[in-house]
Amino acid sequence: MSSEERPFRDPEKSSSHESGYGDEPDITYPEGGLAAWTVAIGSWCSMAAGLGIVNSVGVFAAALSTTILSSYSVSAISWIFGIYVFMSYFCGLLIGPIFDARGPRVLLVVGSVCTLVGIFAIGVCTEYYQFILAFSVLSGVGSSLLFTPAMGAISHWFNARRGAASGFAFTGSGFGGVLFPLMMQSLLPHVGWAWSTRIVGFVLLFLCVVSVALCRSRLPPKKGAATSWRDMLPDPRIFWKGTGAMAMTTAGVFFIEWAYFVPVTYVPSYYLARQGRLNSEAVSGSAAFAYQLLAILNAASCFGRYLPGYIADKVGRYNTMIVSLLLCLVAVMGLWLPDALADSPPSVALMIVFVVLFGFASGSNISLIPICIGQLCDTQEYGRYYASAYTIASFGCLTGIPIA
Repeated sequence: MSSEERPFRDPEKSSSHESGYGDEPDITYPEGGLAAWTVAIGSWCSMAAGLGIVNSVGVFAAALSTTILSSYSVSAISWIFGIYVFMSYFCGLLIGPIFDARGPRVLLVVGSVCTLVGIFAIGVCTEYYQFILAFSVLSGVGSSLLFTPAMGAISHWFNARRGAASGFAFTGSGFGGVLFPLMMQSLLPHVGWAWSTRIVGFVLLFLCVVSVALCRSRLPPKKGAATSWRDMLPDPRIFWKGTGAMAMTTAGVFFIEWAYFVPVTYVPSYYLARQGRLNSEAVSGSAAFAYQLLAILNAASCFGRYLPGYIADKVGRYNTMIVSLLLCLVAVMGLWLPDALADSPPSVALMIVFVVLFGFASGSNISLIPICIGQLCDTQEYGRYYASAYTIASFGCLTGIPIA
């Protein structure tokens, strides 16, 4: 390990240092340089592969509801994607502590295998239960194994600039959310469902290989060589530790995720339904705009994931997230709800303004949540804290989509 990568510990501070909410005066961070930004690029690829598919569920839902699973209700199909997002977050309960103890490499390899097998498998699925097993469960577990350790790896290399670095990594999920909907929109009318998903799978393969090659941790486990299997288990005591800030933050994350995936999942289907396109023509022609709306939303979120992260390092992470949440509320209540209540077909201009504003504001929330959680713990426990918060939030993801 080079002198740049080795954590510096002041013996005088180490003897008296008490673990607080992210206060670690005895550890220094590179805050940049080739090694640190290489890890950030690896995290970016992992986010594009894992959360990129999560941010594209609306396209998959619209395609399945109008083709292979057209005989099923929208509510029934929504459970496929609700369970998928739930698994993506819930499995972090174990993945986070394992990352803290063992690092990201093995987790990323297993996650790549699960994600790729699941994506290639849905190309040959024809029954409802098959999509549940292949996409919801297998790809959901794979997604969690990809983005949870990738997010944790960033925290080992950045502290003061963690907002900017995490924002950069999270733009990968926005990029995936742009790329995959446009790919599916372009491919479906020409090569059909099976080959469309396979081509997406080959793109995921490339992203996964890069993420496995570049992502690595830097700090040793908090207990060093004394780390045991017990340190890889969830610890519910973190929620009421200290002032209870972790419990309050987790409750906030739950409600954010409960609401966030409703527009991400239903914007394409909403537009198609309002246009009266509920059959095979919903994947081609003028109906392609429904898929482009999701791509526009995720493109706006790319800016929302990086720029607020940079600003948050200057003015405060929680302060920035509160402003972003208010913008999300304005977008939904002031733009989407009036359009939904109108008797006329959806306004194209209004929908574009909505997805741009909501995409930008919600993107900042997604990238700032891990940074806010990072303020509540030592870096060597970041995986446990981050994963525990999202495990609770996963129940919001599971119920929010079907309820909506």
